[in-house]
Amino acid sequence: MKHDPVFPKTVLFGCLAVLLLICFHRVLLNDHQFAYRDSAHYYYPLYQRVQLEWNEGRWPLWEPEENSGMPLLGNPTAAVLYPGKVIYAVLPYAWGARIYILAHVALAFAAMVALMRSWRASWTAAGLSALAYTFSGPILFQYCNIIYLVGAAWLPLGVLAADRWIRLGSRRALLGLAFVLAMQTLGGDPQASYLLGLCACGYAVGVAWTGGRGLIEDESADAVAEPASGRKWGRWWIYPLIAAGLIVWIVVTLELARIFPGFRPPRPPEKPTPPLPWMRWAPLAASIAWGLVLIFFLARRRKANRDAALERLGFGLAASAALALALTAAQLLPVVEFTQRTSRAAEEGPHDIYPFSVEPHRLVEMLWPNVFGTYFSRNACWADLIQLSTVRGKIWAPTLYMGCFIVVLALRAFSIRRGASWRVWLSIVVVVTLLGSFGQYTSPIWAARLVERSTGVGWPGIGALDPPDVNPLRMDRLLRDGDGGIYWTLSNLLPGFRQFRFPSKLMTFSMLGLAALAGFGWDDFCRGRGRRRGTIALAACLLTLTVGVLAAWQFERPAILRSFEKATLTSSFGPFDPIAAYGETTQSLVQAALVLAIGVAVLATAGRRPRLASCAALALVSADLAVANHRLIATVPQSLFEAEPEVIKIIKEAERKNPSDGPFRIHRMPVWDPPIWNREASSDRVRDFMQWEHATIQPKYGINLGVEYTHTMGVAELYDYEWYFGPFPRKASVDFAKYINVEPGHSIAYYPRRSFDMWNTRYFVLPSHPGNWTHEYRGYASFLPESEAIYPPRMVERTPEAEKRARDWVENHDYQILRNKKMFPRAWVVHRARSLPAMEGTARVGRAGPMQEILYGGDPIWNDPTMNIFDPLELAWIENDDREALDGFTRGFPPRSSEKVEVEYPHGARVEMTATLDKPGVVVLADVYYPGWKLTIDGAPAPIYRVNRMMRGAAVKAGVSKLVYTYEPASFRLGGFITLAGLGVSALLAAFVAWRPRTPLPWSPVDPDPEAPTPAVAG
Repeated sequence: MKHDPVFPKTVLFGCLAVLLLICFHRVLLNDHQFAYRDSAHYYYPLYQRVQLEWNEGRWPLWEPEENSGMPLLGNPTAAVLYPGKVIYAVLPYAWGARIYILAHVALAFAAMVALMRSWRASWTAAGLSALAYTFSGPILFQYCNIIYLVGAAWLPLGVLAADRWIRLGSRRALLGLAFVLAMQTLGGDPQASYLLGLCACGYAVGVAWTGGRGLIEDESADAVAEPASGRKWGRWWIYPLIAAGLIVWIVVTLELARIFPGFRPPRPPEKPTPPLPWMRWAPLAASIAWGLVLIFFLARRRKANRDAALERLGFGLAASAALALALTAAQLLPVVEFTQRTSRAAEEGPHDIYPFSVEPHRLVEMLWPNVFGTYFSRNACWADLIQLSTVRGKIWAPTLYMGCFIVVLALRAFSIRRGASWRVWLSIVVVVTLLGSFGQYTSPIWAARLVERSTGVGWPGIGALDPPDVNPLRMDRLLRDGDGGIYWTLSNLLPGFRQFRFPSKLMTFSMLGLAALAGFGWDDFCRGRGRRRGTIALAACLLTLTVGVLAAWQFERPAILRSFEKATLTSSFGPFDPIAAYGETTQSLVQAALVLAIGVAVLATAGRRPRLASCAALALVSADLAVANHRLIATVPQSLFEAEPEVIKIIKEAERKNPSDGPFRIHRMPVWDPPIWNREASSDRVRDFMQWEHATIQPKYGINLGVEYTHTMGVAELYDYEWYFGPFPRKASVDFAKYINVEPGHSIAYYPRRSFDMWNTRYFVLPSHPGNWTHEYRGYASFLPESEAIYPPRMVERTPEAEKRARDWVENHDYQILRNKKMFPRAWVVHRARSLPAMEGTARVGRAGPMQEILYGGDPIWNDPTMNIFDPLELAWIENDDREALDGFTRGFPPRSSEKVEVEYPHGARVEMTATLDKPGVVVLADVYYPGWKLTIDGAPAPIYRVNRMMRGAAVKAGVSKLVYTYEPASFRLGGFITLAGLGVSALLAAFVAWRPRTPLPWSPVDPDPEAPTPAVAG
């Protein structure tokens, strides 16, 4: 038997090469680019924007193209300082975008191999784990959301480092852990770092609590499959205790769901639901509670004279986290500065934490690939027929499949109570993260409401399931479906966790745990640990189940197709195709049956011919994943990204005929689709998506093409800026109802029109079809008054041919461009002011009234005779604290036509203005007020005043003045110093750990190189 066999490694890396080629051949060989979801309209232009700044020799600090300016370095998804972005610097951008994704797929594979080898897994076991993890649906599909692929790629190395520190006391591992945490954070996925740290802490507590039992795998692994019969029921009382605890949790949660809504403050009509009074203080209370628990725990341990192993482990993990924070400070501090001013940090917690919850029934996708159908080439997905709520579920990954053979091996290695400590740790991580990924579907409130909808029997006083398009806080004041569930508990008990989104993100840890357990399962089987027949029997049982379901599926074909034909499951991928959906499920079951049958044969061969079985297992898993998941990679020709968007061509022509006096912004409504997509199928709908979104400059497609967007929706938006643009319902007056051809009193989704005027919006890119005027993504009524149509041309005569062309345009193109006649200039002069109380924090208190005063313009939709109309071109709203300083500049003079301001942007982080004033006044700049901006007037430093709640103001004397704004964030300077110090400390620590590589722990081995892998068996 060879110590480091070449043959299984050759097979393994051959399988990797084949899988990479099958999944990514179009981007490697056919000049294609990744094009689905955020990979096309978000990350491709965003990373290009960052690279353009680097190419100009500037720090990528500020992005003026979105939301009237926003931090670029402070945008966590921009990953400005991530070292992996050097790929974009050394390659042409299109190739950089491809290789960046491919490199992280390869990193995920290599990292998983390294992790398994550190646990002394055979090369075959390591390969099975690496293939299953890297090419599982939830990991591979993150090419669409690259920051999460980065986090997943580094995760196995983080687990490896945490394990080596806790198991072996390796100080080098602490440096490695700090490096991994830093890479995940800089790469844009701080949530992965946070969760990795939590998992490491849990592992340390578990190991210390048990005194290191189970850290020697050879002595404990047999106990996984063969618990001592005498102790099997030794703790039978645990099970009724767990059952009683579940009952108490359910009853208490449901009763609180009935009582708590009565504690909410009264809600004025048409105003958002206020939060429960104590929710503002919940994060602080949770942090204090954790601190008290830690103090009490450590005091008890010291009193009991316990060894200091846990303290040493905890200190090491804390030091590693601190070093990671230092290494990332140059980027992290600007990110924190930004996110703490966004809606995610709002004191009422208004952002929704439940989107992308994984429906529990989707777990069968781990066994049967694409069992609910697919939707890439056509709408052949019937998953929505299983309705667990009235809110249509958002899909994080189209499939959870990681290989049914892998699932068999993982289930056999799964162990919560006995076995190697790392195996128990991974099993617990799998359970907790799987349950957490269900999001709202673990709450007793959701379950009780679902039961009531299905049977009519429910818990009184808790209401029905969340309505469609539900707000983060329900308008009827009741609790949300997911409140009281596991993910809700994590969000409220773990400090800072609530700022993260997407329960499905936890699936990354589930996939890693299951993949690693599968590797252990293979080695256990080949090494004769436990009962081999049990593993074969499990595979045979799942095979029998699959064949049985397939037979029933075929037998009930007429009834199933009739049910499918009655369904109305239209989507942007076209009308539902019952025949294709039925065929997809059939193919899924056939594939699973074949894989399980071959898997049984491979297991039966492993004892006699291990090398053949090893190669067959690797080939089986590779072929299975290639067939099941290669369709996840959606691409389009690179040339589509490089074409000039149609909307930009039209606006350029409009500007040639009627040029603007200065810079201007464009508002493109964020999300809508042409109606034809729901009625007609397409052979390549992803290409349709990309072409239409690119042509209509869906954000961020235009940021590198000279487009400045007034308002976009992305990772987060500044809380006070959002106050300008939130829609709210209004009733159509008689005259306006006639104008838009609806009944008087018809509800309209109203956007404060003055907001767009004030923020220098010259063009509106809108849907052509308004729907019923109530949907926030189609209701464009606010933009019709005082606007002129640019494109498409209006009908001159209502002939049948002209009406047909108009209908075809709405159906197939569905966009229009309007020019705003009421656009404010980018900057203007005022001599009057109204003072407002200073704002603190991110609470609604003190904001609603002043913002209504600023935004109310008495337009045809929002017309209230009880409100006063103020003209922002004549006065500015200033903070009370600035009233005295601005008194000499706000004497009440009317503005004059001779007072003008010229604005230029040499680059994103610099604004140059030439202001001509007849009398001292305030120059208002319609760019966002944000910390870090500096102002000079005629070369002398000057203060920047907060005006109109979110704009910049400068006090300027009479005459001609030169104003220069530059963005020089103190958070970046401070963070840079901390990062440099962190690099220095890292170098010193590297020298120290080379001298003293280990921390003595009661359970750590004493051999001189405890991290060296031992010879692995079974290939």
